[in-house]
Amino acid sequence: MMKNFLFLVILAATAIFAVASSKPKVIVYDGPTECSNIAGENPTKIETDYIAGLHFTVTIDESSTGSRDTIGRKIESSHDVGIAPSFAVGQGKVIEGLDQGLIGLCKGSSAYIIVPPHLGYGRMGKPEQGVMGDTTLRYDVEIADVQPPVPNDFVKIDTDRDWRISKKEAKKYFEGLGQVVDLDSLWDDEDENVDGYISWEEFKGPKGNDPPPKKQKKQRKKQHNQQQQQEQPEQVNVAALFQNMDTDKDGKLSKAELAVFFKTMGEEMTEDFWAQSDPDGDGYVLFEEFIGDNDQTRNGEEL
Repeated sequence: MMKNFLFLVILAATAIFAVASSKPKVIVYDGPTECSNIAGENPTKIETDYIAGLHFTVTIDESSTGSRDTIGRKIESSHDVGIAPSFAVGQGKVIEGLDQGLIGLCKGSSAYIIVPPHLGYGRMGKPEQGVMGDTTLRYDVEIADVQPPVPNDFVKIDTDRDWRISKKEAKKYFEGLGQVVDLDSLWDDEDENVDGYISWEEFKGPKGNDPPPKKQKKQRKKQHNQQQQQEQPEQVNVAALFQNMDTDKDGKLSKAELAVFFKTMGEEMTEDFWAQSDPDGDGYVLFEEFIGDNDQTRNGEEL
């Protein structure tokens, strides 16, 4: 039997799917769909760094994989607290998919923003709110207000959105402006706690009106850590893929679970494929069979 046969097929399908869903899907269902900002007038279109005031309700989208019982479940809504939050768009103050999806929306419009897992809470999800690593989110947003941006050099320099500026980020920023800056002197002046970074609190240049909320700061750090984890060896990514496919969390893949995964890829699983995936014919695919590197399992003996 071909080593890693199942894993290679699934990995290829997943890569294709990831490319197809690399951006949030935006559906405007009410209000204006076309708008533009005119100099000297109040803005009506959300652009990067503009401040958007909006009501939102976020639910689990019907395209999510995993348990179908969670489809449509409400995660959070601004209507429940009666306050429409406002924030600078594109500065990492909300999840990446929402940040991207709001760009271009008009004041007075309502839209659905469908956020794929990797642009939401990543592989770790947010289990305490019912959001798993494979959960696709649906934001129902109502754009109540759009305001011009407040000067914020901090977010322009902080490219990895971890709410602190490294010397590498500062060097790249000033080089882009064609400016020569003595970074050592700058750090002596602004890095008050001498940790090698300039935090939002320490930064003395234009940085907007609002500090990063603790919740969002922690969230961004979590997302940054997830990105680093995705760069770890293949074995870690394989385990995460297997766990996402194993919807009943029994440590093995059933024929039905594998078929459901194929359907999310827009494909049908064949009987021949299942036969090669389940070499011992017990009706399940163990992790060792999935990656194809356990000699005893390939010979039909489960440990």
